[in-house]
Amino acid sequence: MNIQHNISIKDLNTFGVDISVDTLCSIDSDEDFFKDEFFDCLKDSNILILGGGSNTLFTKDFKGTVIHIKNQGKTILSKTETYIQVKVSAGEDWDSFVKWSVKNNIVGLHNLAYIPGSVGATPIQNVGAYGVEIRDFLEEVEIFDIKDHTLKTLKNAQCEFGYRDSVFKNELKNKVIVKSVTFKLPIFKNSIDEKYLQYSGIKECLGEKEVTPKSMYDCIKSIRESKLPKVKEYGSCGSTFKNPQITVSQYEKLLKTFPELPKFETESKDTVKIPAAYVLEKLGWKNRREGNVGTWIYHPLIVTNYGYASGDDILTFINKMKDDFKSNTNLDLECEINII
Repeated sequence: MNIQHNISIKDLNTFGVDISVDTLCSIDSDEDFFKDEFFDCLKDSNILILGGGSNTLFTKDFKGTVIHIKNQGKTILSKTETYIQVKVSAGEDWDSFVKWSVKNNIVGLHNLAYIPGSVGATPIQNVGAYGVEIRDFLEEVEIFDIKDHTLKTLKNAQCEFGYRDSVFKNELKNKVIVKSVTFKLPIFKNSIDEKYLQYSGIKECLGEKEVTPKSMYDCIKSIRESKLPKVKEYGSCGSTFKNPQITVSQYEKLLKTFPELPKFETESKDTVKIPAAYVLEKLGWKNRREGNVGTWIYHPLIVTNYGYASGDDILTFINKMKDDFKSNTNLDLECEINII
Protein backbone atom coordinates (compact mmCIF):
# COMPACT_ATOMS: atom_id res chain seq x y z
CA MET A 1 0.00 0.00 0.00
CA ASN A 2 1.18 3.46 -0.84
CA ILE A 3 -0.44 6.67 0.42
CA GLN A 4 0.53 10.06 -1.04
CA HIS A 5 -0.80 13.57 -0.54
CA ASN A 6 -1.27 16.58 -2.83
CA ILE A 7 -0.08 14.69 -5.89
CA SER A 8 -0.76 14.98 -9.62
CA ILE A 9 -2.55 12.04 -11.22
CA LYS A 10 -1.92 13.07 -14.83
CA ASP A 11 -0.39 9.67 -15.51
CA LEU A 12 -3.36 7.85 -13.95
CA ASN A 13 -6.05 9.11 -16.37
CA THR A 14 -5.95 8.39 -20.09
CA PHE A 15 -7.17 11.88 -21.02
CA GLY A 16 -3.84 13.03 -19.57
CA VAL A 17 -5.46 15.88 -17.62
CA ASP A 18 -3.04 17.34 -15.08
CA ILE A 19 -4.99 17.64 -11.83
CA SER A 20 -3.99 16.96 -8.24
CA VAL A 21 -5.73 15.01 -5.49
CA ASP A 22 -5.62 15.57 -1.76
CA THR A 23 -4.84 11.91 -1.05
CA LEU A 24 -3.93 9.02 -3.34
CA CYS A 25 -4.27 5.60 -1.74
CA SER A 26 -2.89 2.76 -3.89
CA ILE A 27 -4.14 -0.77 -3.23
CA ASP A 28 -1.30 -3.00 -4.41
CA SER A 29 -2.43 -6.37 -3.05
CA ASP A 30 -5.47 -8.19 -1.67
CA GLU A 31 -4.03 -7.83 1.83
CA ASP A 32 -4.20 -4.03 1.54
CA PHE A 33 -8.01 -4.18 1.67
CA PHE A 34 -7.77 -5.10 5.36
CA LYS A 35 -5.06 -2.73 6.59
CA ASP A 36 -5.79 0.00 9.12
CA GLU A 37 -4.20 2.58 6.81
CA PHE A 38 -6.78 1.74 4.16
CA PHE A 39 -9.63 2.02 6.65
CA ASP A 40 -8.33 5.46 7.58
CA CYS A 41 -8.48 6.50 3.93
CA LEU A 42 -12.09 5.35 3.75
CA LYS A 43 -13.05 7.82 6.49
CA ASP A 44 -12.78 10.67 3.96
CA SER A 45 -16.24 12.00 3.07
CA ASN A 46 -15.26 12.32 -0.60
CA ILE A 47 -13.90 9.11 -2.14
CA LEU A 48 -13.30 8.16 -5.77
CA ILE A 49 -12.40 4.65 -6.95
CA LEU A 50 -9.96 4.63 -9.87
CA GLY A 51 -8.78 1.70 -11.95
CA GLY A 52 -7.02 2.28 -15.26
CA GLY A 53 -8.38 5.83 -15.52
CA SER A 54 -9.67 5.13 -19.02
CA ASN A 55 -13.26 6.15 -18.35
CA THR A 56 -12.86 9.31 -16.28
CA LEU A 57 -12.60 13.00 -17.16
CA PHE A 58 -11.30 15.21 -14.35
CA THR A 59 -12.39 18.84 -14.74
CA LYS A 60 -10.75 20.16 -11.57
CA ASP A 61 -8.49 19.17 -8.67
CA PHE A 62 -10.06 16.44 -6.57
CA LYS A 63 -10.71 17.47 -2.98
CA GLY A 64 -10.79 14.09 -1.35
CA THR A 65 -9.24 10.62 -1.53
CA VAL A 66 -8.67 8.61 -4.70
CA ILE A 67 -8.46 4.84 -4.16
CA HIS A 68 -6.28 3.42 -6.94
CA ILE A 69 -6.92 -0.30 -7.45
CA LYS A 70 -3.73 -2.15 -8.49
CA ASN A 71 -4.06 -5.65 -6.98
CA GLN A 72 -2.86 -8.40 -9.33
CA GLY A 73 -3.45 -12.10 -9.87
CA LYS A 74 -5.33 -14.82 -11.75
CA THR A 75 -6.54 -18.12 -10.30
CA ILE A 76 -8.02 -20.97 -12.35
CA LEU A 77 -10.87 -22.31 -10.23
CA SER A 78 -11.90 -25.14 -12.54
CA LYS A 79 -11.33 -26.40 -16.05
CA THR A 80 -13.08 -28.93 -18.27
CA GLU A 81 -12.95 -29.79 -21.96
CA THR A 82 -15.58 -27.15 -22.67
CA TYR A 83 -14.91 -24.25 -20.33
CA ILE A 84 -12.52 -22.60 -17.90
CA GLN A 85 -13.48 -20.73 -14.73
CA VAL A 86 -10.97 -18.08 -13.70
CA LYS A 87 -10.90 -15.49 -10.90
CA VAL A 88 -9.06 -12.28 -11.83
CA SER A 89 -7.98 -9.46 -9.50
CA ALA A 90 -9.54 -6.09 -10.24
CA GLY A 91 -6.22 -4.34 -10.79
CA GLU A 92 -5.16 -6.59 -13.68
CA ASP A 93 -4.83 -4.84 -17.05
CA TRP A 94 -7.82 -5.81 -19.19
CA ASP A 95 -6.06 -6.29 -22.52
CA SER A 96 -3.33 -8.35 -20.86
CA PHE A 97 -6.06 -10.64 -19.54
CA VAL A 98 -7.62 -10.88 -23.02
CA LYS A 99 -4.21 -11.87 -24.42
CA TRP A 100 -3.94 -14.51 -21.68
CA SER A 101 -7.35 -15.89 -22.68
CA VAL A 102 -6.28 -16.11 -26.33
CA LYS A 103 -3.06 -17.87 -25.37
CA ASN A 104 -5.16 -20.38 -23.43
CA ASN A 105 -7.42 -21.05 -26.44
CA ILE A 106 -10.47 -19.34 -24.96
CA VAL A 107 -13.37 -18.08 -27.09
CA GLY A 108 -15.14 -14.73 -26.72
CA LEU A 109 -12.92 -12.17 -25.07
CA HIS A 110 -11.02 -11.64 -28.35
CA ASN A 111 -13.89 -9.36 -29.43
CA LEU A 112 -13.01 -7.12 -26.47
CA ALA A 113 -9.38 -6.80 -27.55
CA TYR A 114 -7.35 -3.61 -27.18
CA ILE A 115 -9.72 -1.92 -24.72
CA PRO A 116 -7.80 0.13 -22.15
CA GLY A 117 -8.54 -0.12 -18.45
CA SER A 118 -8.59 -2.65 -15.64
CA VAL A 119 -10.49 -5.89 -15.15
CA GLY A 120 -12.35 -4.42 -12.17
CA ALA A 121 -13.83 -1.64 -14.27
CA THR A 122 -15.38 -3.96 -16.86
CA PRO A 123 -18.48 -5.04 -14.88
CA ILE A 124 -19.14 -1.47 -13.76
CA GLN A 125 -19.52 -0.32 -17.34
CA ASN A 126 -20.63 -3.70 -18.70
CA VAL A 127 -17.92 -3.11 -21.27
CA GLY A 128 -18.85 -4.23 -24.76
CA ALA A 129 -17.61 -4.22 -28.35
CA TYR A 130 -18.25 -6.07 -31.60
CA GLY A 131 -21.35 -7.89 -30.36
CA VAL A 132 -19.90 -9.01 -27.02
CA GLU A 133 -20.46 -7.71 -23.49
CA ILE A 134 -18.87 -8.57 -20.16
CA ARG A 135 -22.15 -9.96 -18.87
CA ASP A 136 -21.91 -12.73 -21.48
CA PHE A 137 -18.98 -14.29 -19.58
CA LEU A 138 -19.07 -12.93 -16.05
CA GLU A 139 -20.04 -15.39 -13.33
CA GLU A 140 -19.62 -13.30 -10.18
CA VAL A 141 -18.03 -10.16 -8.75
CA GLU A 142 -16.28 -9.99 -5.40
CA ILE A 143 -16.83 -6.60 -3.79
CA PHE A 144 -15.53 -4.76 -0.74
CA ASP A 145 -18.21 -2.87 1.18
CA ILE A 146 -16.86 0.58 2.01
CA LYS A 147 -19.20 1.10 4.96
CA ASP A 148 -18.79 -2.13 6.90
CA HIS A 149 -15.38 -3.27 5.54
CA THR A 150 -16.59 -6.74 4.53
CA LEU A 151 -16.32 -8.81 1.37
CA LYS A 152 -19.45 -9.85 -0.51
CA THR A 153 -20.15 -11.69 -3.75
CA LEU A 154 -22.65 -10.73 -6.43
CA LYS A 155 -23.79 -13.24 -9.03
CA ASN A 156 -24.31 -12.17 -12.64
CA ALA A 157 -28.04 -11.50 -12.25
CA GLN A 158 -27.44 -9.39 -9.14
CA CYS A 159 -25.22 -7.04 -11.15
CA GLU A 160 -28.29 -5.77 -13.06
CA PHE A 161 -26.43 -5.42 -16.33
CA GLY A 162 -27.78 -3.21 -19.09
CA TYR A 163 -26.34 -1.39 -22.07
CA ARG A 164 -23.16 0.20 -20.62
CA ASP A 165 -24.85 -0.02 -17.25
CA SER A 166 -24.87 -2.03 -14.02
CA VAL A 167 -25.84 -1.87 -10.35
CA PHE A 168 -22.35 -0.45 -9.70
CA LYS A 169 -23.28 2.74 -11.55
CA ASN A 170 -26.57 3.06 -9.70
CA GLU A 171 -27.55 1.54 -6.34
CA LEU A 172 -23.98 0.59 -5.37
CA LYS A 173 -22.20 3.63 -6.75
CA ASN A 174 -19.53 4.87 -4.30
CA LYS A 175 -20.59 2.16 -1.84
CA VAL A 176 -18.41 -0.76 -2.93
CA ILE A 177 -15.04 -1.51 -4.52
CA VAL A 178 -14.62 -4.33 -7.02
CA LYS A 179 -11.91 -6.63 -5.66
CA SER A 180 -12.04 -9.44 -8.23
CA VAL A 181 -14.12 -10.80 -11.10
CA THR A 182 -14.79 -14.46 -11.89
CA PHE A 183 -15.38 -15.47 -15.50
CA LYS A 184 -16.67 -18.68 -17.05
CA LEU A 185 -15.19 -18.88 -20.53
CA PRO A 186 -15.69 -21.39 -23.37
CA ILE A 187 -12.74 -23.37 -24.72
CA PHE A 188 -12.07 -23.25 -28.47
CA LYS A 189 -12.70 -26.53 -30.27
CA ASN A 190 -12.95 -26.55 -34.06
CA SER A 191 -14.85 -23.39 -34.88
CA ILE A 192 -16.01 -20.02 -33.56
CA ASP A 193 -19.70 -19.14 -33.50
CA GLU A 194 -20.98 -16.81 -36.20
CA LYS A 195 -22.17 -14.32 -33.56
CA TYR A 196 -18.55 -13.28 -32.98
CA LEU A 197 -18.09 -12.50 -36.68
CA GLN A 198 -21.19 -10.45 -37.41
CA TYR A 199 -19.81 -6.92 -37.06
CA SER A 200 -18.57 -5.03 -40.11
CA GLY A 201 -14.91 -5.50 -40.98
CA ILE A 202 -14.21 -8.71 -39.06
CA LYS A 203 -14.74 -11.19 -41.89
CA GLU A 204 -12.96 -8.88 -44.33
CA CYS A 205 -9.96 -8.71 -41.99
CA LEU A 206 -9.87 -12.47 -41.52
CA GLY A 207 -10.01 -13.19 -45.23
CA GLU A 208 -8.86 -16.76 -45.83
CA LYS A 209 -7.23 -17.12 -42.40
CA GLU A 210 -8.33 -19.90 -40.09
CA VAL A 211 -10.78 -18.49 -37.56
CA THR A 212 -9.18 -19.00 -34.15
CA PRO A 213 -9.06 -16.95 -30.93
CA LYS A 214 -5.61 -15.67 -31.99
CA SER A 215 -6.67 -14.62 -35.51
CA MET A 216 -9.81 -13.01 -34.06
CA TYR A 217 -7.77 -11.07 -31.50
CA ASP A 218 -5.32 -9.88 -34.15
CA CYS A 219 -8.15 -8.69 -36.40
CA ILE A 220 -10.11 -6.88 -33.69
CA LYS A 221 -6.90 -5.21 -32.48
CA SER A 222 -6.05 -4.18 -36.04
CA ILE A 223 -9.53 -2.72 -36.61
CA ARG A 224 -9.45 -0.79 -33.34
CA GLU A 225 -5.92 0.49 -33.97
CA SER A 226 -7.05 1.85 -37.36
CA LYS A 227 -9.87 3.82 -35.71
CA LEU A 228 -8.54 4.85 -32.30
CA PRO A 229 -5.68 7.04 -31.07
CA LYS A 230 -2.84 5.42 -29.19
CA VAL A 231 -3.42 6.22 -25.53
CA LYS A 232 0.25 6.85 -24.84
CA GLU A 233 0.40 9.48 -27.60
CA TYR A 234 -2.98 11.21 -27.42
CA GLY A 235 -5.32 11.56 -24.47
CA SER A 236 -8.75 10.01 -24.80
CA CYS A 237 -11.21 7.72 -23.05
CA GLY A 238 -12.16 5.84 -26.18
CA SER A 239 -15.83 6.15 -27.09
CA THR A 240 -17.19 9.25 -25.37
CA PHE A 241 -20.89 8.66 -25.97
CA LYS A 242 -23.40 5.83 -25.81
CA ASN A 243 -25.29 4.82 -28.92
CA PRO A 244 -28.87 6.06 -28.38
CA GLN A 245 -31.63 3.52 -27.97
CA ILE A 246 -34.81 4.95 -29.45
CA THR A 247 -38.32 3.89 -30.39
CA VAL A 248 -39.06 2.60 -33.87
CA SER A 249 -41.21 5.67 -34.57
CA GLN A 250 -38.34 7.99 -33.56
CA TYR A 251 -36.06 6.07 -35.91
CA GLU A 252 -38.51 6.44 -38.79
CA LYS A 253 -38.62 10.21 -38.23
CA LEU A 254 -34.82 10.40 -38.25
CA LEU A 255 -34.73 8.67 -41.63
CA LYS A 256 -36.18 11.84 -43.16
CA THR A 257 -32.99 13.69 -42.18
CA PHE A 258 -30.56 10.76 -42.36
CA PRO A 259 -31.97 8.41 -45.05
CA GLU A 260 -29.24 5.76 -44.69
CA LEU A 261 -29.07 5.78 -40.88
CA PRO A 262 -28.22 2.23 -39.71
CA LYS A 263 -30.06 0.53 -36.87
CA PHE A 264 -29.36 -2.40 -34.59
CA GLU A 265 -31.75 -4.65 -32.70
CA THR A 266 -32.14 -4.35 -28.93
CA GLU A 267 -33.71 -6.60 -26.33
CA SER A 268 -37.04 -4.88 -27.02
CA LYS A 269 -38.95 -5.16 -30.30
CA ASP A 270 -40.16 -1.59 -29.82
CA THR A 271 -36.70 0.01 -29.71
CA VAL A 272 -33.59 0.09 -31.88
CA LYS A 273 -30.04 1.28 -31.33
CA ILE A 274 -28.54 3.85 -33.71
CA PRO A 275 -24.83 4.61 -34.19
CA ALA A 276 -24.08 8.03 -32.73
CA ALA A 277 -20.88 8.13 -34.81
CA TYR A 278 -22.87 8.03 -38.06
CA VAL A 279 -24.94 11.07 -37.08
CA LEU A 280 -21.98 13.00 -35.68
CA GLU A 281 -19.98 12.43 -38.85
CA LYS A 282 -22.89 13.71 -40.97
CA LEU A 283 -22.94 16.81 -38.73
CA GLY A 284 -19.25 17.47 -39.37
CA TRP A 285 -17.76 16.30 -36.08
CA LYS A 286 -15.23 13.85 -37.49
CA ASN A 287 -11.64 15.18 -37.21
CA ARG A 288 -12.83 18.52 -35.83
CA ARG A 289 -10.49 20.61 -33.69
CA GLU A 290 -10.85 23.51 -31.29
CA GLY A 291 -7.46 24.38 -29.84
CA ASN A 292 -5.96 21.36 -28.10
CA VAL A 293 -9.27 19.45 -28.09
CA GLY A 294 -10.97 17.66 -30.95
CA THR A 295 -12.41 14.45 -32.25
CA TRP A 296 -10.10 11.77 -33.56
CA ILE A 297 -9.05 11.83 -37.22
CA TYR A 298 -10.94 8.64 -38.05
CA HIS A 299 -13.77 8.55 -35.51
CA PRO A 300 -16.18 11.27 -34.32
CA LEU A 301 -17.02 9.46 -31.05
CA ILE A 302 -13.45 9.75 -29.79
CA VAL A 303 -12.95 13.11 -28.08
CA THR A 304 -9.19 13.62 -27.93
CA ASN A 305 -6.71 15.70 -25.96
CA TYR A 306 -4.20 16.71 -28.65
CA GLY A 307 -1.98 18.71 -26.33
CA TYR A 308 -2.33 20.26 -22.91
CA ALA A 309 -6.08 20.73 -22.79
CA SER A 310 -7.66 21.13 -19.37
CA GLY A 311 -10.59 19.04 -18.22
CA ASP A 312 -12.83 22.09 -18.61
CA ASP A 313 -11.67 22.52 -22.23
CA ILE A 314 -12.58 18.92 -22.98
CA LEU A 315 -15.94 19.15 -21.21
CA THR A 316 -16.84 22.34 -23.12
CA PHE A 317 -16.12 20.54 -26.40
CA ILE A 318 -18.19 17.53 -25.32
CA ASN A 319 -21.15 19.76 -24.43
CA LYS A 320 -20.99 21.45 -27.85
CA MET A 321 -21.24 18.03 -29.48
CA LYS A 322 -24.21 17.10 -27.31
CA ASP A 323 -26.01 20.37 -28.08
CA ASP A 324 -25.50 19.98 -31.83
CA PHE A 325 -26.70 16.37 -31.73
CA LYS A 326 -29.78 17.41 -29.76
CA SER A 327 -30.70 20.27 -32.09
CA ASN A 328 -30.50 18.02 -35.15
CA THR A 329 -32.14 14.88 -33.81
CA ASN A 330 -34.12 15.95 -30.74
CA LEU A 331 -32.25 13.19 -28.90
CA ASP A 332 -30.00 13.43 -25.87
CA LEU A 333 -26.46 12.17 -26.41
CA GLU A 334 -25.40 10.46 -23.20
CA CYS A 335 -21.76 10.35 -22.09
CA GLU A 336 -20.19 6.95 -21.39
CA ILE A 337 -17.39 8.49 -19.37
CA ASN A 338 -17.48 9.54 -15.72
CA ILE A 339 -17.08 13.31 -15.41
CA ILE A 340 -15.60 14.53 -12.12
